[in-house]
Amino acid sequence: MSTLTTGPSTLASLADRCLVEAPSRALDVEIYCALHGIEDGNDLASPALAEARAKGEMLIVEPGLWGWVEVPPFTGVLKYAKSLLPDGVYTISSDPRIVCAAALRALALTDAPPLPYLSLRSEQWG
Repeated sequence: MSTLTTGPSTLASLADRCLVEAPSRALDVEIYCALHGIEDGNDLASPALAEARAKGEMLIVEPGLWGWVEVPPFTGVLKYAKSLLPDGVYTISSDPRIVCAAALRALALTDAPPLPYLSLRSEQWG
């Protein structure tokens, strides 16, 4: 697995997509990868691999670690969209796409570094 160059422009672009696209698990995968500065090892080379992406699954490939991870449904479920909000940022919207976009835009504006792998604030997901 390689790291991606992420930054404000990537997060801002994803924020825009949250507002114009329907919620999708494939977009959730892209958001997860951008937040963590990682690349999905899934090359989409077969219908089964394309289906895995569409179901929100990404392939982790790095030395000593290989496996599938189901990413949170940031664009479709409010509590997961809210988990992306930086500390001190709040939104009054109850639309997951709007909250997700606001969170990604806030992260882009602060030029926050990628999150450590699997460190999204999971205590808020329960």
